Amino acid sequence: MTASPDDTPYDLSRYVRDVGTLFDRGLDLEERVRLIAQCKRRLVNGGQALPARLGVPDPSAPYTRNLAHVDPQGRFVVIVLVWGAYQETTIHDHSNWCVVGVHAGTAHVTDYDRLDDESNPDAAELIVRGSSMAFTGAVLALLPPSRSNIHKMANASRAPMLSIHTYGDPGTRANVFHLKTGTREVMELKFHNIPEGVAPESVRLV
Repeated sequence: MTASPDDTPYDLSRYVRDVGTLFDRGLDLEERVRLIAQCKRRLVNGGQALPARLGVPDPSAPYTRNLAHVDPQGRFVVIVLVWGAYQETTIHDHSNWCVVGVHAGTAHVTDYDRLDDESNPDAAELIVRGSSMAFTGAVLALLPPSRSNIHKMANASRAPMLSIHTYGDPGTRANVFHLKTGTREVMELKFHNIPEGVAPESVRLV
C-alpha cells in the first residue's frame, strides 16, 4: 500500500497524490488496482469530510456526478457521486478499471452476467448474478473485460449517500443495458459541477 510519510489526515488530495504515484511505479494493471483499492479504503474509512462543493446534489439528476480530479496525464479521474433517497444508476458496464468507495451511507449493488456473444452491438442478454450491500467504508474494484463488470448501483435507503469513484478513463461514457427489451446503447455521461461546454480537464479541481 502507498503510505503517506506523516500523520496528517488522509484526505482526498492525498489520495489523488498516492494514486498518481502508483502509476509512476509501472505496476501491472491488477496490482495497481489492488493498491488503489487499499488507498481508497484508507480514504473512506478515515473520517475526513469531502470538500463541501463536491457534496452538492443536482435536483434535476437521477443521481449527481461531481468531478473531483482529472489526472494531468489523463491516466485516471476521480468522481464523487451524491445520492438522494433510493436513487440508482441504469444497468451499465465500464470499459476500463474502476475502484468505488462508499464514503457515507449504504449502497445496494446488483451484478449481472452477459449471456450473448456480443455479435450484435445493439443487443444484449443479461441475467442477475447476485446482489450485495456495501456499507460506509466498503470498497469495490472492477477490472476489464467490460462484460464481467455489468452492474447497477443504488442508494439503499432514504438517507443521503456519498461514494467516491476512480476510473481509468474519462468517466464520460458507459454501455447501458435494458433488460426488458434486451438492448444495449452507449450513453454519454455528464458532470453536474462542470458548466456545459467546459472541458473537464481545463477546470481546476482537487
